[in-house]
Amino acid sequence: MKLKKIIIKNFRSYYGENCFELSDGLTLVIGDNGDGKTTFFEALEWLFDTSKENKSESNVSEMRKHELGIGDSDIVSVSVQFEHGGEREICKSFRFERQTNGNILTRDFSFVGYTQFGSERKRVDGKNLLEACFDTVVRRYCLFKGERELNVFDNNTALKTLVDTFSGIKQFDQYVENTEWFEQESDKLVTRELKKDKKQEDTVKRLEADMSRVMRDISDTTRDIKTKEKAVSDFESRIRVLEENQDACENLQTIKSRIESKRTELNRMKLYVDLDYNALLLDDMWILRSFPSILQEYQSKVSMLSKEERRMQKAEDERIAVEKGKKEALKEIQKLANDATPLPWNLPDKETMQEMIDDEVCKVCGRPAPKGSEPYEFMVRKLNEYLEHIRQESAAAESKEMDVKPLFENEYVAELHTRGIQMSGDVEKTISKLATNIDDRLQFVQMRKNDVEKISQELQEAEDAKLQLLIQNPSLTEEMLDKTFHDYKGLSESSKRAELDLKDLQHKLSDLEELKASIKEEQNKIEPSNGIVKIYQRVHLTLERIMKAFGEARTANITSFLNMLENEANFYLKKLNAGDFRGVIRIIRTVDGSARIALYSSNGTPITNPGGAQKTTMYMSVLFAISKITTLKRDEDYPLIFDAPTSSFGEFKEDVFYNIIDQIDKQCVIFTKDLLNFDRESGTRKLDYSKINSLSCTVYRIHKQDGYDEEDLSTIRTITEKIK
Repeated sequence: MKLKKIIIKNFRSYYGENCFELSDGLTLVIGDNGDGKTTFFEALEWLFDTSKENKSESNVSEMRKHELGIGDSDIVSVSVQFEHGGEREICKSFRFERQTNGNILTRDFSFVGYTQFGSERKRVDGKNLLEACFDTVVRRYCLFKGERELNVFDNNTALKTLVDTFSGIKQFDQYVENTEWFEQESDKLVTRELKKDKKQEDTVKRLEADMSRVMRDISDTTRDIKTKEKAVSDFESRIRVLEENQDACENLQTIKSRIESKRTELNRMKLYVDLDYNALLLDDMWILRSFPSILQEYQSKVSMLSKEERRMQKAEDERIAVEKGKKEALKEIQKLANDATPLPWNLPDKETMQEMIDDEVCKVCGRPAPKGSEPYEFMVRKLNEYLEHIRQESAAAESKEMDVKPLFENEYVAELHTRGIQMSGDVEKTISKLATNIDDRLQFVQMRKNDVEKISQELQEAEDAKLQLLIQNPSLTEEMLDKTFHDYKGLSESSKRAELDLKDLQHKLSDLEELKASIKEEQNKIEPSNGIVKIYQRVHLTLERIMKAFGEARTANITSFLNMLENEANFYLKKLNAGDFRGVIRIIRTVDGSARIALYSSNGTPITNPGGAQKTTMYMSVLFAISKITTLKRDEDYPLIFDAPTSSFGEFKEDVFYNIIDQIDKQCVIFTKDLLNFDRESGTRKLDYSKINSLSCTVYRIHKQDGYDEEDLSTIRTITEKIK
């Protein structure tokens, strides 16, 4: 079966008709989250689902529904054109219609197929054509949604289904079943006939009783083995889940430990910054935090006041001294010759002196004193002295009043200075120390606040990391990871005990089988008297040998098939990991008859926790191997279809990986968000053409049509574009 074309019409976000032409090798469908990759894959799942009729309205394009008027209708359809012994097509569809009440009615479900031989195109039943060309068992090994579905041995029946389908073991099952029945019936016949022989009756009865007892023990032991195998299988499954999620378990514990540590540290830091400043303000005298600087400013201002006071007092003292000096100098000037005693200042009086000057006559001595003469000038001086004396007397009176009220009546500045001295020294030292301690405490608190902010950010980052871890493991809850982690030791010990018990039971069964064989051998050595019974006995021995041969052939067939699967898987593993460490794939049969895929080093060391890319390529290699075996067994090839199988590849070289797949002789369709880079200028993810141009496969780009409403589903439309 080789896919040629996939056409999706009005299926969810695929509005209208969307056509994908597939290459013989790899077809890559690139789209970001929400662009329609999973919808494309689910459209194929819907097409290939033959279990029931499904014309759900949820599969109808919301955009197309929004356009419909009353009575209008359209078709939802998914069709695949392929080659399988000729041109074929399968189409599943239904009609949807807008009713008068506004609701959508779906009807006319159709699942049809078409075969093309030359120019003749014939319509057939779609389900029958699908099963004939691409049956349910094969589809199980061809369509894979996400990385988690890549493990084909994820359940207890997987190995049996795979072996039954592709190894031809079913024919051995029928032969083994038939030969076992023949052997049992012939054994019953021989035993019954031998019991009729009187010579051998006692021996036969004894051996029959021994055989009956051994068979009961074998039955009981087999039942116990099955119970113990189930227990061992359960332990293996649970431990395997832990091993498969070991990184998640360990990372979760590391993250939770970091979260707990950050929370403890955060609470401790908060104790430092949660201060009662109201109490500290008065009870712990934090109100005095600025006292040293205030005291310094106070002392500086008092010093300035004291200096200004002294300057002003000095100026006043100098003024008084000048006044006193003038007075003394005047007295010196006014001394008479021969140190005679001068007349009193008020003799003659002012009016007399003025009169004598006006009359130009000295009326004391009676002599004339014309203007300009010495006597006249004497009288003028005498009058001026009188007037000066009056002025000085007045000034003296004022000076006397000033002496009563000095320039600085109070000692305020001195008191302020004294207070400054009192608050300095030990008091200042004590309060300065308090201020220093407060500053240190506040600085410490600020540092702790910075720590709180930093730790809060680190705590949020740890919480985000935990959330991201759980998002990446959607099938595992935090409780499951915790329980698995804490139960691992107990599970391992219980598993080891169960394995030891199983070995003991298997040894016991082996001993019982040997005992059974010895009883059978003794039975077979009995010589019957009757010739017919001898013939029965020889027939029974022959049937017993045939039964054993078919059983051994069945076991050899299974072993051969698994060896072939393992060899083919390692062939593809080498291709998918060219130039990188890959290990060796081992298909390990479990006690419950199923199998699991494991990766080993060539020296025999198990790789219990392979990386994402290693694990994915391991599973994909097994799938390629199954596909090749399918081709060999059925002479018909089948495509492999993967939805986001490489999401955990990290920095894996996508272009190299996809080119390797394209070079494998196998048709593949892979939906991926690889080869998209974030463009800072546009704020969108764009194709990495530097890698795409190096690809040899067919490439499609799907994306949402621009201009959509983020809250309105009816505006969403997936656009398809063939890149190369």
